[in-house]
Amino acid sequence: MMFIFEKRRLNGYFLIFTLALSNGAWAGAGSKMNLTNSTIEAMFKQTKSVCFGRFIIQVPMSAKISWGETIVEYSISAFPGESAKIRELTQEKIEEIKAIKHNKEPLALIGVFDGPNKDSKVVVGYTDYTSNYSAQLHSFIKIDKNGFVQKISNAPLSSSTTDFIFDKKAYTGALAKMQNIASVLRSRTDANVPTDSGICIEAGFIPEAEGKYHEMTSIGFSFPEYPDVRFSISTIRTDKANPKDSLEYMMKEAAESAGVFGMLSLFNRIKVLRKGERKIGDWDGAEQLSWMPPDEKGMPWTHEFKFKSIGVAKDMFRPYINMELSTGVSKNSKGVNEPSLKDDEAIALWDKLTASIQTRPTK
Repeated sequence: MMFIFEKRRLNGYFLIFTLALSNGAWAGAGSKMNLTNSTIEAMFKQTKSVCFGRFIIQVPMSAKISWGETIVEYSISAFPGESAKIRELTQEKIEEIKAIKHNKEPLALIGVFDGPNKDSKVVVGYTDYTSNYSAQLHSFIKIDKNGFVQKISNAPLSSSTTDFIFDKKAYTGALAKMQNIASVLRSRTDANVPTDSGICIEAGFIPEAEGKYHEMTSIGFSFPEYPDVRFSISTIRTDKANPKDSLEYMMKEAAESAGVFGMLSLFNRIKVLRKGERKIGDWDGAEQLSWMPPDEKGMPWTHEFKFKSIGVAKDMFRPYINMELSTGVSKNSKGVNEPSLKDDEAIALWDKLTASIQTRPTK
């Protein structure tokens, strides 16, 4: 996916290079700096609203959208404009599970169950040829011109959440949830931003007002005007906010790793353009905007901007969030090309994008 970047190789090791070591206190000078730039302002003369999860962002009209992993209770993938593919995928999965020669059961295929319409089915089977303690479920959904696939690879076949008691029918709980989500799932285009409460996914929308599902979304943007620039957002609703997910903690760990691998001199060359606590939308978090040095292979200096918030436990409107902007990207690799943005342009783009993020308004 466009916005899930490779880690940069440094002296034979892979380190998470967006977590920069820097000198001085965390809330550094320049943390309140905001820049405007005529080039970036021109990009935003025409914008479009894009919804992801329960949120919305304003991006330039020219921005290209790339969706990543999405979870609404279970993993769900979209096939925009490819509804005809659903029947084929359903049959392929049935044949795949049938081909498993289970060593305890007559068939690895447990059953094929109805979806919200005649073209939608849920395929259930044992996870592998030795296990009768877990099941795999695949929900194939056809809605209008779009196709969707929900899946869980390892649903426990147990009637107890504490003591494992084998129950061959325990998959029915997951099956019912899949069928319920499929029954309310609506097809949409990226231009369609719903006004009722619920979760935006690629090519679809799941009405839901209570926050009863585990939710994860990830979305990225590229810009034809600056083809080496990528901006990405990921959110995860959490049952317990973890301080170790904060930017400050991860930076501390990155510094320790740099020391272990003998790379402190390289980390100390990182130039911090701005850092400190920041509130974006309803999220309290922290950001660091850095100018990353080339490694020993002569890769160019590039921008690495990051914002993280650990979120609030059980709050569907304040999940954990991670945002990144990188320049010098080629395909899925960071730090490959010379940046097309100057420092002030990169900061202005970051500020325009992040400042526009908010909870999606509903009626």
